[in-house]
Amino acid sequence: MNVEDKVAIFEVELSFIHNEVIREFAKLCIGAAPDYLFYDCPASSTGKFHPMDELAGDGTVIHTKKVFTLAYELSRGLDVESHRDEILAACLIHDLLKQGKKKVGHTATQHPKLAAELVEEVQAATQMLSEETFSIIRNCVLHHYGPWSMKEIRKPLKEYSMEELCVYVSDFVASKRPVQVNYRR
Repeated sequence: MNVEDKVAIFEVELSFIHNEVIREFAKLCIGAAPDYLFYDCPASSTGKFHPMDELAGDGTVIHTKKVFTLAYELSRGLDVESHRDEILAACLIHDLLKQGKKKVGHTATQHPKLAAELVEEVQAATQMLSEETFSIIRNCVLHHYGPWSMKEIRKPLKEYSMEELCVYVSDFVASKRPVQVNYRR
């Protein structure tokens, strides 16, 4: 799959990132993602941790779009709209290596670290981002797994920045079944 096709999948989401440099950085990260992510990567290989619509081959793409949508709104609720572009870029990047650099058939426990390393590699090659912007995106990606992070990168939620919390909560909520209530008077 070529870079243009990968980026086109997230064209709508990318249009919501107003800062052109951050948008282009996100495109470079998306373009560097392994091909399997775009056609054969369910958000959950067991079906335990994601809703039905995320269990097919395009499940991680669907999940990423949900995370992005939730974070767009939650960034306002958490009063971090000034860093919304960084948060949105992190949402697009967070699961780009869901099953590792090469497809392993299940979620790779180290995928947050691998995705953060991708951010580091793109930044090292391009020097596109300011140190602050780079740090926000990298840390949001690295800590998106919350309490399920690998021991070496795990930190208490009370130590999360509001931007990190926004990405983590958006990812967590997006992975749950839709909330439904039955109410009759």
